[in-house]
Amino acid sequence: MIWNKLLRPLKNQKGVTNLITLLIVLVPTLGITVIMLTIFLFLMKQAKMDDMKDRALQMVQTAGYLTPQIQTDLQDKLSSLGYPTVVKGGVTYPSFAGTTTTLVRKYDADPTIRLVIKYPATDLAKVMFFFGISSTEEPGYFYLDDYGRSEHK
Repeated sequence: MIWNKLLRPLKNQKGVTNLITLLIVLVPTLGITVIMLTIFLFLMKQAKMDDMKDRALQMVQTAGYLTPQIQTDLQDKLSSLGYPTVVKGGVTYPSFAGTTTTLVRKYDADPTIRLVIKYPATDLAKVMFFFGISSTEEPGYFYLDDYGRSEHK
């Protein structure tokens, strides 16, 4: 009889069990959601950057080389995306080193033009943190490199 009176409050623990289950399920679910959102936003920024590179390549093909106007326009678009002009190690980014900067005509012996965009990938280090990679090394760079054919006559 006394034993039943002592065990009765212990049997009615359904509310606490549900709360514990909720906490066990909610924390990993929120963590996975944050990871997925961060990776999704990173991939969307990367896709947008690739679209800007493709559009800039079309303009470079039409002009025959990377003009200062195209370069300024691309820098403005990258800034609006969240990649402002930065100086790192004495180099100004976005860097266009390796890009065709002299006029190439359509009927030249080699009408190939090249567009190179290099930018520090600090967002990549944030994404890699979710996969357990937390090093203090250089996070790397976005390196967009593409070739085209000059359309300038």
